[in-house]
Amino acid sequence: MIIGKSKLKIIILSVFTLIFSFSLLGGIKASASSTIIPDISEWQGKLSDSQVADLKGQVPFIINRRQYGANYVDKYATSNTNLYVKYGIPFGEYDYATFTSAASAKQEAKLFYQRSNKNAKFYVLDYEENNVKSGSTNAAVKAWYNEMRSLTNEKLIFYSYQSFATTYANTAKKSFDAQWIANYSAKPTIQTDLWQYSNKKYIPALKESVDASTILNSSKPVTWWVGGTEAKAVKASYFSSVVSSVTVNKKVYLYNSTTFTKANRVKALAPGATVQISDIKQRATGSYYFVTADGQYLTANKNYVAQ
Repeated sequence: MIIGKSKLKIIILSVFTLIFSFSLLGGIKASASSTIIPDISEWQGKLSDSQVADLKGQVPFIINRRQYGANYVDKYATSNTNLYVKYGIPFGEYDYATFTSAASAKQEAKLFYQRSNKNAKFYVLDYEENNVKSGSTNAAVKAWYNEMRSLTNEKLIFYSYQSFATTYANTAKKSFDAQWIANYSAKPTIQTDLWQYSNKKYIPALKESVDASTILNSSKPVTWWVGGTEAKAVKASYFSSVVSSVTVNKKVYLYNSTTFTKANRVKALAPGATVQISDIKQRATGSYYFVTADGQYLTANKNYVAQ
């Protein structure tokens, strides 16, 4: 059969279009697969030593479920997270939220932290189901965040799928240190630091497919997620000379000792509080702290206080 020139041009253009389309789609898939970060729960079973040992070479970190609301603890959370520690795999933990109000969100957060493995590098609120019966959903999410922030300085992450996040937590989610968003059809169009791009990514060490995510925000690479507390992640800049007073711009504590540990906390100061200062001191490590007018101690870190 002889093909006319015009038809031949159409066929050639169609072939190039198909090749380009497949290349583009393949590029998106490859990009999403370049860093595989699995989230694991009891549905994957009680992991063995050999599975976790193999996982170490396949993933940069893991996100493990600790609880399904306040009333149910994941069957294998303790065993699995202990194995992550044993084999040196960084991990975070998540709470699948079932709270019904701001008060129950606070209690759920408290139990979540109590139950968690304290080697976790970050903690996640998995908010994808609306059970709130009293007050607003944003108020409940913020109550969870506030309670967790009072208990730990580790990074706090908000998780949901895109439409739910914007409908039920569009304001409160902004308080969190990072946004982890699920969208299996395409890259999210809202602020996303970690993208859950698949619910069926095969992990050789587990011999099964799981939910998987990859990093989208280059300013929060793997090292940001596993590098310790949010306070450590931000480069500290200190006052180096005494001032008459400072204003708190991020929740901070007064201490009764120059050793800033939880046991030596006297009082939490909320953003906006003003503190009178009498002196400033420098530690051997190079950091500075204030002596307050009433003889207590306060960080001179400019990430927390301003003149």
